[in-house]
Amino acid sequence: MGEEIVVPTVVFGSIVGIVWLVSFFNSRKRLTIHETLRHAIDKGQTLSPELLQNMSLVTDPVRADLRRGVLFLAFGAAFGVLAALIGREEAEALTPMLGVATFPIFLGIAYIGLWAFGRGKSQA
Repeated sequence: MGEEIVVPTVVFGSIVGIVWLVSFFNSRKRLTIHETLRHAIDKGQTLSPELLQNMSLVTDPVRADLRRGVLFLAFGAAFGVLAALIGREEAEALTPMLGVATFPIFLGIAYIGLWAFGRGKSQA
């Protein structure tokens, strides 16, 4: 196989792998929280409102929106810097790479907007 096949396959495969790993470990974290609560209930322990509040903060979607937003902004900025560095050698590569860098930047802005609008609302 040539380099023109291996490199895109590895790049796009790594993106799929990263998304799968994040989803997998998030689901395991939620499953662990549910198992912990189930064991506590089975043992007859009373669950205080403070404990439930602290357990819910682990999967707080509002806090997660801010984290995702910052990470997407950082990823977009890093890709923009990479585009600028590659653009020094290959000038025609600068514009498409900056175009690709705008996707995570706009996703980050959207997540930070969701965080800003959702942080004042009380949870159900």
